[in-house]
Amino acid sequence: MIRFISRNAIIKGYVGDSAILGKSVIGDGTIIEENVIVGHPIEKTIQSLIDSGVFSLEKINNASKGARIGRKCVIRSGTVIYEDTVIGSHVKTGHNVLIREGSIIGEGSLIGTGVILDGSVKIGKYVKIQSNAYLPHLTEIGDHVFIAPNVCFTNDPYPQSENLIGVKVEEEAIICANATLLPGIRVGKRAIVAAGSVVTKNVPADSVVLGNPACFFMTREEFDKKKGRWRSTKYLIRKTIRLEEE
Repeated sequence: MIRFISRNAIIKGYVGDSAILGKSVIGDGTIIEENVIVGHPIEKTIQSLIDSGVFSLEKINNASKGARIGRKCVIRSGTVIYEDTVIGSHVKTGHNVLIREGSIIGEGSLIGTGVILDGSVKIGKYVKIQSNAYLPHLTEIGDHVFIAPNVCFTNDPYPQSENLIGVKVEEEAIICANATLLPGIRVGKRAIVAAGSVVTKNVPADSVVLGNPACFFMTREEFDKKKGRWRSTKYLIRKTIRLEEE
């Protein structure tokens, strides 16, 4: 990619061979790796340029409203960030991430490789989203939530419909690998959705659900106790191995 920096952009960090469009702002100490696009215009704007018969990088740049990225972020190669996106400080992305227009990402969050925020998505502070998760338009994620690889959120109860309703995940919840959450679902604070589950109804706070359809399995307190015992067992095993080696 040829390095392109808009004359209207404010750059306080490092930008590799990438395109920074419109009135984008790159915060102090932020690193933008190669082949990144910041401030990509929405589809409607691109289509209007095509229809006009005048399509160039300069035209795309002038049409972009830009995006805002905070301080000390790391945006890895292949990532595309659309216009009207706001990313807080200390955010990191993996490679080939897509963040669509109107999305908001809170400070300290991690957006893993191949993740798609496919519309206006709200991500809280210190959220971890692992590889290849899919979060469509109107999804809301609270602070300190953990989302494992290949989790799929949905927003259309009767495809294809214009009446979309997003999933809302509250603070400190955990969504395990390959889970699917149907439109409009609300996952309560500190709740856990087990791997491979299909969630068809709201998940109460401090509960663990499992299965297809997902049903109550145990409380968060019980889960944390089992997790504590697992950690203790692993610690004892490692300690025994070290003693034997000595």
